[in-house]
Formats: sequence, C-alpha cells, structure tokens
Amino acid sequence: MIHYRESIVSAYHNYLVNDMLTPGFLVGDPNSQNGFFFLADLVQPGQTPPRISARLLGKHGECLVELNENNIRENPAGCIQHPVPGGSSVLLPSRIPLLEINTRRFANGYLTTIKAALLDEKGNPRIEPLGESIQIQGEAELNLGSPLPPSI
Repeated sequence: MIHYRESIVSAYHNYLVNDMLTPGFLVGDPNSQNGFFFLADLVQPGQTPPRISARLLGKHGECLVELNENNIRENPAGCIQHPVPGGSSVLLPSRIPLLEINTRRFANGYLTTIKAALLDEKGNPRIEPLGESIQIQGEAELNLGSPLPPSI
C-alpha cells in the first residue's frame, strides 16, 4: 500500500520539516508554564525573517532559554544569540549550538531550515536533525493555516 504525505505550501515562505515544506508549525504547548514548545510561525509577504518562539529545555527538563519572535525573553542558562549569514544561532555558554536558523532567498520566495536536537520536559526527543531538515517526534501541528496570536 502506498502512503502519501500531504503538505500545505506557502507561495512566499516555507520551513523544511520532515523532508517536506510547510508554511509554519508548532510542537508542544506554548501556553504551558514550563513545558517545551517550538513555534515556527507563518511569515507574511513583506516580512523576511522567520518568527521563532520557543522554550528550549535541558535533558532534566530545566529551561535553558525562551525565545519570543526571535528575541531571548528568559535566559536562565546564559545562552548567547549569535547572528550568522542568513539567520541566527543560539549557543550554550560553552559555545555549543542549541539552535541554528538559516533562511535562503530563492527567485519565488524564502526557505528556512532549522538545525536542532530538542527535548521535552521529560527528556524525550521532540525535534531531531534529518539531513537539511528536522524530524518532529510525537504530536505536532505541522501545517499552520494562519499566524498564532502574539500572546505567546
């Protein structure tokens, strides 16, 4: 039996997730007090950088850093946000990359790739590297239809 995967694609900006294009995705619950979440929000025409909000946790469930639309909001681990050509990275104080975001411009739009190995509050892998893409583990909203409210 052939299994088909379906993906909604934006004409302007997409992320590469599970080896497929998606205009935006959400892993975890952004409304939880201390739980893991990762939101790669939709990018509207006229906007260039991707809008990433996330709570990134360590292997024991401790909060390392929290991002709100690409800006560090809370930083108990002392992470460093570092610009790189086409994007940015979040480094642990030891300079080990925790998250790398890179956006490339093509003739007809933008593509953002993410490099990360991220855990939830129980230490379970939720986002893992997969070539140029990332692989989402567990439940997730992989095709956001509209931007989420900025209350996150």
